[in-house]
Amino acid sequence: MNSLKTLNKYFFRYKTKLILGILFIFLSNAAQVYIPILLKDSVDALQKHLSNEIIIKYALLIVGTAIFGGVFRFLIRTTIIIVSRRIEFDLRSDFWEHIQKLPTRFFQNNSTGNIMAHATNDISAVRMYIGPAVMYSIDTISKFIIIIVIMLNLNVWLTIYALIPLPILSFLVYKLSKKIHSRFTKIQEKFSELSSKAQESFSGIRVIKSYVREQDEIKQFTKLGNDYLNRNMEMVKIQAFFMPMLFMITGISVIIVMWIGGS
Repeated sequence: MNSLKTLNKYFFRYKTKLILGILFIFLSNAAQVYIPILLKDSVDALQKHLSNEIIIKYALLIVGTAIFGGVFRFLIRTTIIIVSRRIEFDLRSDFWEHIQKLPTRFFQNNSTGNIMAHATNDISAVRMYIGPAVMYSIDTISKFIIIIVIMLNLNVWLTIYALIPLPILSFLVYKLSKKIHSRFTKIQEKFSELSSKAQESFSGIRVIKSYVREQDEIKQFTKLGNDYLNRNMEMVKIQAFFMPMLFMITGISVIIVMWIGGS
């Protein structure tokens, strides 16, 4: 995590928009959480056979709250996501300026593919951290806090039962994140090898043609390409396991609530 401290100067550069984005997240989540409460009250109103005007009032409130939350959800993307794109541009510019100041020895000790991997995939990964990762992390934490407070006010014991599967989910997410990080590192290494091979082939194309080595070069590049594909597929398989696992564990929570709450 210490390596992420280097991003602080970029965060401070766009701190106003980031703060606004965080505020929009809280407002949007408040609206989303308020809708089920309105639904509960509207169902209670139906059971009490209240006037149609009150039912229409609840319907308009639900629609208005949904629009309110949707507007702020849009504003989140126009602040945090746009900031992540601008920081990505700043990172690429700073990276370009930095490598131009490096001595020749650096380029002799580091392959072109490795440098290209840092300039492309690594910076894109940083952008994903700054934008979607930060946005969804704050979104999840704030929504979790609001929902837990409301659930505790409704029924303390039912809330505790609903949270029983949560430690299991946290443990599995931790394990999967370590595997994804390991696979991503291997993907970057393969991408570096692939880029280096492409650069070497293009720069030495005359020599390759002179010695009729085209087929050998094609075989080597194909092998590297297949290795890169296989590394990506390994990570995709791990990521594909995540959502079903998430739905299964949250489904268990719902079953517990329905079973205990309905008995």
